[in-house]
Amino acid sequence: MGRAATFTEAQVRRAVKAAREVDPMAIIEVTRSGTIRILQAEPKRPAQNEVDGWFDGQD
Repeated sequence: MGRAATFTEAQVRRAVKAAREVDPMAIIEVTRSGTIRILQAEPKRPAQNEVDGWFDGQD
């Protein structure tokens, strides 16, 4: 098995800063194995009005 990747604090800060510039709501994970994952935040569902709610309730 290979050696785990190591990052300096400055490298992680740069990665986080770049991700936040693209998507301020991004989810950023840094794993022990040395992987940095940048995931899109869950999209917000638009508020449903009464008419849409009525149509969604129909079978």
